[in-house]
Amino acid sequence: MAADVLKGMLVFTKVAELKSFAKAADLLGMSRGMTSRYVTQVEENLGVRLINRTTRHFSMTEAGNTYYQKAMQILALVAETEQAAASDASKPRGTLRISCSVAFGGTQLGEAISTYLQRYPDVRVETILCERVVNIVDEGFDLALRVADDLTPGLIARRLTPIRFVVCASPDYLRRCGTPATPADLAGHECLIFSDSDVAGEWRFRRDGVASTVRVQGAFHGNNGNILCNAAAGGLGIVYQPTFLTHEALRSGRLVRLFSEWETDTFWAYAVYPHRQFLLPKVRSFIDFMAEFFGPHPYWDEGI
Repeated sequence: MAADVLKGMLVFTKVAELKSFAKAADLLGMSRGMTSRYVTQVEENLGVRLINRTTRHFSMTEAGNTYYQKAMQILALVAETEQAAASDASKPRGTLRISCSVAFGGTQLGEAISTYLQRYPDVRVETILCERVVNIVDEGFDLALRVADDLTPGLIARRLTPIRFVVCASPDYLRRCGTPATPADLAGHECLIFSDSDVAGEWRFRRDGVASTVRVQGAFHGNNGNILCNAAAGGLGIVYQPTFLTHEALRSGRLVRLFSEWETDTFWAYAVYPHRQFLLPKVRSFIDFMAEFFGPHPYWDEGI
């Protein structure tokens, strides 16, 4: 329905209620002439007179009374619809579809989403965990959570929490094979390689402002950090993985951190989404919540 038709309905109903063009004009904040033109336009569109008016007399026609009743119903429905839409626009609700990697999603999202849904009970969450980079728009996702050292330019993203990497091995492996004193010593050790990377087998370090890359080798390659960490805890070799995967094994002593005096990679967990303008409340609330839940100092880095 055209906006001028609704405007004409509104003006007509106010004139009919107040039985005065002048009073209606004052109430609506427009000139009397504009008020009269709106009513005349409604009558011309309908092809029927709605109000009998002279300088001394004002009365509704039968058609006017009928139109008034119907117009009031329509305007009430419009107001109700706008109120409902405004409510939806301000309150998180509906299904939130999220893509995330298996490693980060499988270990960190369960508790986070549980807490989020307690806070926002009108939201449903559907997570799809996979290692590939999804097309958010084409595949119907509201947002994706990605761990990366950098993102493709042009993506709309928000940093959520830092992802620090560490080098570690089991006490059993270190007893059998010795403890490397420097990153360069890794060349003589069995290393567990994360294969789903453009720089698979290249571990980066920095100390006193000097960066170095060590090329490592090993018999076990995998595209999932969990399996590599479990293999390291089982004594197979040395692993280079983020603390959100290694923190429990490090605290329990099943893994031992190496080269703590050297800086290693720090990536970020990002929330990536398709639109900055008119971001739905369910999306905005989830992004804000995740940034709050994990924060700049995530729990998995405590004491490591």
